[in-house]
Amino acid sequence: MKERVLSLIFITISSFYLFAQKDSVNIYQIEYERTLTIEEGKRPFIGVYELNKFVELNKSIYTKKSKLKTTEVVTTDEDDDSRFTFTPTGKNITTLFKDYNNATFYSKHEVAYKYFVVKDSLNIFNWSIQNNTKEILGFKCQLATMDFRGRKYEAWFTPDLPVGGPYKYDGLPGMILELKSIDNFISFKPIGIKNTKVKLAVLENPFDTKGALTWQDHKDLYKKKAIELLSYRANENSRGVVSSRGGIELYIDEDDKEYNDALDKYYKKFSKN
Repeated sequence: MKERVLSLIFITISSFYLFAQKDSVNIYQIEYERTLTIEEGKRPFIGVYELNKFVELNKSIYTKKSKLKTTEVVTTDEDDDSRFTFTPTGKNITTLFKDYNNATFYSKHEVAYKYFVVKDSLNIFNWSIQNNTKEILGFKCQLATMDFRGRKYEAWFTPDLPVGGPYKYDGLPGMILELKSIDNFISFKPIGIKNTKVKLAVLENPFDTKGALTWQDHKDLYKKKAIELLSYRANENSRGVVSSRGGIELYIDEDDKEYNDALDKYYKKFSKN
């Protein structure tokens, strides 16, 4: 009888421990200062974004923050009673959700003033790891380079933190702490890292994935609308709209024959007038 009671006590304690472990997850919160330079010589756009990497859930959420923090320190919070709350802004326009278990991520992209959910793969990065090293916020980091959708990049990552990175950038054996495009169009710099535990058993995808576009679907739709806008006339004096080939990423390839032919036709039409 005594042995049965002890067994029940052991099972109860074990069950409670396992539940507590499942209900509490380790989270790394990394704040990045993102700098976007649209035109050289013009004032850049600077904003603060936060990456939340949920270690046990193998997922992350990246989104824009409302205010700047400049602590530049690494802090650890052992308080197991905190709860994670995620409030997306602007209908998830600035949000990116990564699911490492399924090697996918979701974000929103604009086409002709309308936003679409785009599903992409985490296996799309062709990094080349270099021997160069440096320290960032107390972490030893290593250099990696790649070409990605129209731009060349340099990134510094550390294997001492879980796999991840700001915005879409990922695919290295550790956390990307610094990143910049070689043309200085975009860059990310960490300004604070916090490691804590939160009571969270499930992290849902904040996007409506029904009808989500693939990256190629998005490119095709963007090109179609860009060609249509070349013929758009708001009034008799307008000449249509010439769209950008992309933003951070290239949506219309430089050698895309269909778009280039439409663009040539557009310029020839108005050069005669």
